[in-house]
Amino acid sequence: MPTLTPSPKKIAAKTPTKRQELGARSRDEILNAAEKIMAVHGFEGTSIARIASESGLPSSSIYWHFESKAGVLAAVMERGAERFFSDYGANIDLVSPVVDPLTTLRQSLGFAKTAVEAHPEFLRMLFLLTLSGVHDERVTGLVRRVTDAGKDQLGELIRHVFTQQGEAMSLRIADELVDFAQGMFDGMFLTTQTHESVSYDRLIDQMAETIFALGSAIIRRDS
Repeated sequence: MPTLTPSPKKIAAKTPTKRQELGARSRDEILNAAEKIMAVHGFEGTSIARIASESGLPSSSIYWHFESKAGVLAAVMERGAERFFSDYGANIDLVSPVVDPLTTLRQSLGFAKTAVEAHPEFLRMLFLLTLSGVHDERVTGLVRRVTDAGKDQLGELIRHVFTQQGEAMSLRIADELVDFAQGMFDGMFLTTQTHESVSYDRLIDQMAETIFALGSAIIRRDS
């Protein structure tokens, strides 16, 4: 997520007008309705009429805010990604020295699991869109950016966990394992969505153990 640099000058916050407040509330209601529908029915199964019915707002209001169904989806995905990565990144420490790599992996992946559990609709929608075959560039571009952001987060975590091995080695481990790690993480979410008896915590432990074991194997191989 991009970081905004605060201005050195203090600017008094403007109080939003009643019209602006109503507009922001309508926008959120539309996005909430669209997110709920898309998480279940995907992009193709979502229509402006359906969003209007779910939100209780007229279609004209949706078009006024977002112009098209793809515009609604773009806003839903951007909001969902911002919330998800904000929750995940708020607890991840990629600065402090790593004392126990396996413990750090378990803790950090546990934070990611917590973010997933807080935003399941967003991830369901992401997977549905990935498999939907939609060719609208606004849709495919968003999916690509979100999945790339997730990959970057995982890669940075793996690199950090193995920093004791030096910069070159930690980067090599991250490069080799990040795609596999992303596949495991995505698979865990899908498994817990379809098999309620599966322990998410146990899967997180197994993922941490697997990444640590594979990273250790790379170190032995290349040392």
